[in-house]
This record gives sequence, C-alpha cells and structure tokens, in this order.
Amino acid sequence: MGQRSATDTVAAIVGAFLENRIWKQAELARRLEMTTPALRKRLEELAGPLRLDREEDHPHVYWSVPKDWFPGALIVKRDEVPELLRLLGRLPRSKARDRMLERIVERIRPAEPPDPAAQPEVSPREELHLAAIEDSSRKHKALRFRYFTASRGAEGTRWASVHRVFSGPPARFVATCHRANCLKWFRVDNVSDAALDPQETYRPADDAAVSAFLAESLDGFRDEASKPQTLTFFVREPESRWVARNLPAGMKYEDAGGGIRVTAHTAAISVVARYVTQLGEAATPETPVLAEKVAEIASGALRSATPPR
Repeated sequence: MGQRSATDTVAAIVGAFLENRIWKQAELARRLEMTTPALRKRLEELAGPLRLDREEDHPHVYWSVPKDWFPGALIVKRDEVPELLRLLGRLPRSKARDRMLERIVERIRPAEPPDPAAQPEVSPREELHLAAIEDSSRKHKALRFRYFTASRGAEGTRWASVHRVFSGPPARFVATCHRANCLKWFRVDNVSDAALDPQETYRPADDAAVSAFLAESLDGFRDEASKPQTLTFFVREPESRWVARNLPAGMKYEDAGGGIRVTAHTAAISVVARYVTQLGEAATPETPVLAEKVAEIASGALRSATPPR
C-alpha cells in the first residue's frame, strides 16, 4: 500500500465520511488503502475532534458520524455540481434563483457556468408570495391571502389548504378552498398579503383526488360546473402539422383523412373551446357541447369586433 502523509490521511477519512455516515472498519481500510490497525489508530486519534462513534457487532467494527455532522451545510460532490447548475438554470428566473446560482458559481467556478437569463422571469408578486404558498403545502398549514377574482373583478380575503404548486410561468397552485370546501386552481399573480394562519385548520386532500383534479384540468383551469367528458375536434391540413406539434398538455391527436383528430378528456371545456376558436376555419368541433361553446365564444368575439355605426 502507498504511503501518505498524516494530513492526506485525515483528508481522506473526512472525505469518506462526507460520502457515507457509517463505515465498516475493514471496508474503510480497503477504501483508503490502509491496513486495519493503522486505520484504527488514526480513527481513535480523530474520534474526539471529528465526533466519531465506534460500535462493535462481532466480528465487525463500525465507525459513524452524527446526522448533524457538518452542520449548517449540504454536501454536494464536485461531479454533481454541473447537474445542479443545469437544474437551477431551468427554473423560472427570480432573485432567489439568481442569487443561488451566483453563490455556487462564485465558490465552485465551473468550467461552463449557466446563463442566468435563460428562462422566463418570475413576476415580483409571484416571488413575494410563492414561499408562503409552498410552506402551506409542505408544512400542512392553512394559508390566508387576499385574492383577485377576475370573473367578479374584486379582491377578497380567502383561506385555503395548498396541495400542489406549479412554478409556471404563470405560477399556479391547487388548493382546497375553505369557503367552497372543494379543490380549486389559483394563480399566484392574483395573490396578495399571503401568510400561514395557525388559527385556521389545514384541510388535507387525498392524493388520488388531487391527481384526478389535475387530469381533468387543462392549462391550469377546470370548469367548476362541468363534469369530465371526452371532447374531439378535427384540424385540416396544412394547419394540422403545426397543431400536432403544439398541442397543450392533456390533448392528444391521431391522423385522420386530410388532417388530424384531437381528443381531450377534461372538465375544462372553455379552454378547449378557446383553443379551437383561435384556429378559425382550420378546426371543426365534433362534440356537440364543444361546438356549442365554440359558437358562443366566436359570436361574442364577432359582436365585440363589429364597429359601431
């Protein structure tokens, strides 16, 4: 076995315990290319300074460090840093994200630092309230917040129990609304004055129910008065080539004569109808309820577009 200095040996031991909290003495000796007696002597010398704990379970000897060893820090291997930077770089831009990226780049100085401006930017309002909203989900605490409801054009105080948060943009969350006692979508940019409310009881939701609610939604929306149903519409060529590659999540297509047939099983009828309306003459709704909604939206748009006489 090669010779190493005392300093190198200590560094190697510390590095080993950074990777694993518990080592079998014989395995650690093989890992560090040391004899077992030499390793045992060094570990006994370091037991106090490094807070090492020794246990015997014949015929083995185990050495370990406490769970809070290296307190106040998270250990990331150097070869894991590029992946960490890539994941952070994919997040929507915010002051918190950019500050964390700058801190890691400054300390690690990677060969290829990420572009901090690569993703869409989180709005100041979203960044201000996202932490409280995420804490409601993570800590299972009720959220009190002011919320602007676009359909009523008014803002009011609401209480909700948050279950899922989506960074967007736009950032949204699914929560049990305490007023209606049902699952609803909320947009973070419509939230103000958000904080956890210890006086209000958190209302948990079954994971299966939340997953079903998400499956019945489209683009962060679900018609509250509608039941999930299968909607279909046809898109002619050549527009179908673009549509097939740009369908919202939750829609799927199959080839049909002269175009594609798009299907969505959802309770978000308004979202599908608006999408079909935007395609104009290129799209034909095939489900009666969808055709009725498309006609309603198109008629409203036509009335608004008609210049006054």
